[in-house]
Amino acid sequence: MIRIYEKRGYSAPYIRNGLSRLKKDRYVISPSRSAYRITEAGRTFIRTINRKPEHYTLSWDGCWHLVLTSFPETDRKRRDQLRADLLQTGFGQLHAGVYISPWPYREELGELLRKHEAERYATVFSGRLEHGEAPRDIAAKVWPLADTAQMYEEKRRWFAEEFKPILLKAAGNAPDDAKKMETDPLELFILYLELGEQINELYLIDPMLPEELLPEDWSAQRILRQLTECMAQIKAAIPHDSAYSRYVN
Repeated sequence: MIRIYEKRGYSAPYIRNGLSRLKKDRYVISPSRSAYRITEAGRTFIRTINRKPEHYTLSWDGCWHLVLTSFPETDRKRRDQLRADLLQTGFGQLHAGVYISPWPYREELGELLRKHEAERYATVFSGRLEHGEAPRDIAAKVWPLADTAQMYEEKRRWFAEEFKPILLKAAGNAPDDAKKMETDPLELFILYLELGEQINELYLIDPMLPEELLPEDWSAQRILRQLTECMAQIKAAIPHDSAYSRYVN
């Protein structure tokens, strides 16, 4: 890991600190020195983030899913940590201590409440809006969709102006044929990781709302599809007999 990430510009202490944070969050454990193993909480988090784009393909039934939290003032740290995880999962904050989503996130929500030992401080229920603002207006207030759209545009420009030229150079200027990418497998793996990190940043900030809640000019799906298709090309170009193929399959 150190060899891979040092090539990407990260120092060994930075990498070890990152692993320490993952251990503190109970996403990994260290059964022996310099060895790490992902936990079930870590797997659930990865599944949660990786499944988010599927919501763009689903139909919304018009039902809202709410989480009401009420922590004692002495538990502010746990409250803030749960709030951060809820927002990252895809919930929006409707009011103080009230979080809302068009998607249920049942497995993910259960894991978060267990992770923060917050079951007794949370009430979860679902229902339909009978009165009040239009759903799209609610979404515009609850989620920072303008900021999300700007982030997508920044990623699109980065991909076109910075990443794609590097990829074309690695591919021998063959933009649409991953089979013609003939370079060091580590170089391809570094490109795979770099593009994957950019995509994951979008996964973390984008609530992946249904069409009924999004602005009419929403272009996130198109940009995300372009990035993920390119990532699949890089994945296909990494030789199956290389040391890095196990990490992309």
